Amino acid sequence: MGEMSLSGKLVNASQLLEQLFAAECKPSLRWLRSQTKAKTIPHVRIGHLVFFDVEMVRAALAGRNTVRGRMMPAATRGAA
Repeated sequence: MGEMSLSGKLVNASQLLEQLFAAECKPSLRWLRSQTKAKTIPHVRIGHLVFFDVEMVRAALAGRNTVRGRMMPAATRGAA
């Protein structure tokens, strides 16, 4: 896999969701577990326990899921 560089304290799945998302838009634990199983979210496995570094997960989500808007051509900028 590649080398992981942990930057902070490790947290469990519930703590991760609490720290990353506001209560009204927080995804489910089932979603997090499916992402972990698919290896789309970085995690640390110690025996059967799974832990997360909040900043690593935040960076992974931003890198994979950020949608960048299309830039408007210079000629149409400012035209109303």
